[in-house]
Formats: sequence, structure tokens, C-alpha cells
Amino acid sequence: MGTEALATPAPREQRVLMQAMLTRLPEFSDRLARLLSDEDEFYHQVDSTAPDELRKVCRANLERALTALVEGRGLPLDAARKTGLAQARQGIPLPSVLRAFRIGGIFVYERLLELAGPGFINPARTVEINSNVWKTIDLYSDALTTAYSEVAAELSQEKLALLDGLLQGRFATQVEVENAAKELDLPAAGTFVAVVTEAVEPDERPGVEALLRARRWKSVWRPGAEIGLVVIDRVEDVRRLRDVLGTLPLAVGMSRPFNGFLDVPDAVHRARIARRSLATGATGVAVFGDSPVTTLVASAPEMSRDVVRAVLTGLLVLPAAERQVLLDTLVAWFAGHGSAKEAADRLIVHPNTVRYRLRRVQELTRRDLSDPVDVGELYVALEAVRLADDRP
Repeated sequence: MGTEALATPAPREQRVLMQAMLTRLPEFSDRLARLLSDEDEFYHQVDSTAPDELRKVCRANLERALTALVEGRGLPLDAARKTGLAQARQGIPLPSVLRAFRIGGIFVYERLLELAGPGFINPARTVEINSNVWKTIDLYSDALTTAYSEVAAELSQEKLALLDGLLQGRFATQVEVENAAKELDLPAAGTFVAVVTEAVEPDERPGVEALLRARRWKSVWRPGAEIGLVVIDRVEDVRRLRDVLGTLPLAVGMSRPFNGFLDVPDAVHRARIARRSLATGATGVAVFGDSPVTTLVASAPEMSRDVVRAVLTGLLVLPAAERQVLLDTLVAWFAGHGSAKEAADRLIVHPNTVRYRLRRVQELTRRDLSDPVDVGELYVALEAVRLADDRP
């Protein structure tokens, strides 16, 4: 593959239009950024967390491409390769990058026609421009894919072993830990948070590392395992980190902040428990210990199932529809702080209906809703039912 694509100088009228685009670069950069945000989930997340960064990247790419074409230098493929290397190392998903180049190429083509207006370019020339756009997109896509393959090979087995050693606590001395951190470009001393996300297909991974990098957070991730270590400056950053991760369409578990790599295995374990405290199919972020009862239930799924059998057996043998009505009523009662009226408002039924259902719950479970111990047992059992699933 050569270092330049389509090096033949563009026709004069096309160069005039490209020059016109360059004079309105801020406007077109903003329009392209909004288009990427609308069309691709990853760039939507970037636009939500770092809009200025996305517009800066759009402007740089548009300016480089249009200037090269105006000057007749062609589009440098080595620039596409460098872009691909940088984006791969940042963890930006390849499908999103390829989609962005397709969107960008079509965007430039449509804006050129928009600026030209009727009759400025003859139909034959329009077809030629369209053909050149797609040839360029294909060549750039090949260069990007090659760059991503190179980066995938960069993470040597040795580095993977070092990361696994940190995550699994295989290092016996502080010196070994510090050497591993140095090789992984992590600070030897600092504050960290372990993050565990749900397993997704490789092509669907939303570029967690890249989103964090856009907010100036350094992190390292185990490929294919959805486990990461995030470096934070202050404990107060945990809330900001949680907000950023909460923009992802994923279930995410976070440990509490910790200092020192010897605590990594325990932190990863806690992050896993936090992720399990989210209901099946739910997205969002859970931090270990935020809800003590839920954390306890998620950390002991087998024992939680035993609690369900002991507390809710009489209720669980009911037909599915009737069982769900009673469970939903009990959930609403807890959410309403034990108020039948508040529970009725949540369920959009009469308070007497709630009271009748609660009496049924008491009869079937042999638990008294005026007894704090029985109430506690019911709440634990409800949380266990909510989280019940065969998950890792």
C-alpha cells in the first residue's frame, strides 16, 4: 500500500469548494461531531462526556484531508495509520472508527454538493467525486484495520502475564508489584478503583478505556475479561467516575478506592459482587457496599437462595401472575417506607387493595410486617429474588 491515496490533483471547481469548507471549519466540525454522536453509540458517549475533544478531533481530520486535496497532495495513508495506532491504543472500538470514516467521507461529499448548488458541477463530475470518496474510505479503512492489528500484537504475552499477576495477586513482594506497574504504565503508588463490566462481544465493547481517557483518567484493562484498574487522584473522583461509567449501556461494578497493588485481587472481587447487585438485564453502576443488604445478598448467592426458600416458600408456589402481584406489592411497600398509601400510589391501586395483599403475604410467609425481624427477613428474601440468576 502506498503512502498516499488519490494523489491526482482535484479539479479546479472541486478545490474551490474544499477551500470554502476550510473557511467554515468550526461550523462543519461541529456538524460532523453531532452527526457522529447521532449515528454511533461510542461517539455519543464521547460527545456526552468530552464534547470539546470530539470537535477538536473532527476539525483536525477535516482540515488535514481538505488541505491535502486543495494542495493536490492526495490523502496521506500514513496519517490514517497513525490515527489508527493512536485510537487503538486508547481502546476506541475499531467498528466505531471505521463507521466514523464512512460517515466523515459521506459528510464531506454532501457538504461539497451543498456548497456547489445546482449547476456548479456537471453530473459526470459528481459521479467522479462520489467514486473518489468511496475509494478513499476503502483505502483508509484498510490502513486503520492494519494499524489495529499491529496494536493488538503489541500487548505481549509478558505484559498480559504481568496484568494477570496484579489482578490475581500472584506477586509476593512489593518490588515485583512495582516492576509490573511500571511495565503497565501505572503509577507505583496512588489510589485506584477496580471496575468490572458485563461480558460483551468484542465488536460491541463500547470503548470504556477511551471514554475514561477522554476525561483524563488513566486505566488498564484485561482484554476479553472486562476487568480494569482506574487511577484516580482523589477519593471524591469516585462520584465523577461513577457518573461517566453510568453513561454506558452496561452493567458496571466498582470497588471502593484502595491504595496499593497488593489489594487489587480483593478490589476486583468486590467489583464483581457490586456488578452482581444489579438486576438481570439492568444497566447502571453499583459501588461495593453502597447498599449493605444488596451487597450481602450478591456476595452469597447460594445462601440467598436458601433464604428465599425459607422465607417465601408459601408465596412462590402460587401461579406466576398472582405471585408477581404480591411480590410487586411488597416491593412497593418497602419503597414506600412501610406506608400502604404510598405503596398504593406507586401501584395505582386503592390503599385497601394494598392492605389486603399484604395480609396475604403475611399468611403465606408466616411473617408479621409489624415485627422488625420478620420485616428484615422479607427484605433480604426480596433482594435475593430480584438478583436470582446464574451469573458469573
